[in-house]
Amino acid sequence: MKYIQLILLFVTFSIATSCSNSTDKQITNTKDYNAYLKATENNSLENIQLDSNFWSKKLEKTPNQFPYYAKLASANNAMFKLTGEIESLKSAEKNLTIANEKTFYNNAGYLRGLARNYISQHRFNEALLLLKKAEKNGEKLQQTQFMLIDVNLELGNLKETEKYLSKVKNFKSFDYLIRLSKYNDHIGNLDKAIAYLEASLEIAKSSNNKTLIQWNYTNLADYYGHAGRIKDSYNAYLKALELNPKDSYAKKGIAWIVYSYERNPKEALRILETVTQENKSPDYHLLKAEILDFMENSVEKTTNRKVHYSSIRL
Repeated sequence: MKYIQLILLFVTFSIATSCSNSTDKQITNTKDYNAYLKATENNSLENIQLDSNFWSKKLEKTPNQFPYYAKLASANNAMFKLTGEIESLKSAEKNLTIANEKTFYNNAGYLRGLARNYISQHRFNEALLLLKKAEKNGEKLQQTQFMLIDVNLELGNLKETEKYLSKVKNFKSFDYLIRLSKYNDHIGNLDKAIAYLEASLEIAKSSNNKTLIQWNYTNLADYYGHAGRIKDSYNAYLKALELNPKDSYAKKGIAWIVYSYERNPKEALRILETVTQENKSPDYHLLKAEILDFMENSVEKTTNRKVHYSSIRL
């Protein structure tokens, strides 16, 4: 979904570029983001590894304790979010599947966990089946309904999406507003999508939840790009990096602006080189391949496409 959004950004930026003078094209400044491209020690990675080792050892001693599988899956997911390693995502799937099997697919939390994993793998139909089971279970129903909005929207089931949006309607809810925003973006109401996401940002700020604020800024950056608000898009990515200097997606967004709007593929590639050193998500290699194709570097383009293809086949 994120890569699709960036494709839309490319189309928007291309149109904007064709309509502007060369003096108007420079939006970015290396002084704004160079500090975020430097390699730094990652304490979060070490903490996740310690957590993973802890639950793995607990399982070795007491393999019948099914909650430990969910705890280990949580560590796997944290590793995936931090590094983009597909292997971690698949490990989480394995552990969540075991947890569900041991509870006979009757634990709503475990069902949602596995559905969330499937969503990350774009296995939306499988996620939908699990969420329907979680819905029948009824435990923490609203959490399930929010996820049903996500999946139905991805599958293009607009009537189902609208049905669940009406069930959780609350304009003071961050979770509701971000989904209402995605729905409006999907049906072409970009101005409303931006307005709802800006409203959700204020809620996130009031809660002082840095993770939510960071997520909000990157998604706003995407929407601003769709709307041709390139400077706003760039600034939103920078805001995300202020909160988390290791936000690989925000760096990728800046690289996209540099490449598609400013027509500076070398600088875009320099940014992405640092990104792929800290995050193994295959999407970054796909973007590198596109830029290398533009630069007519067929050898490196092919190499990056192979890395992307081998990663998504796992």
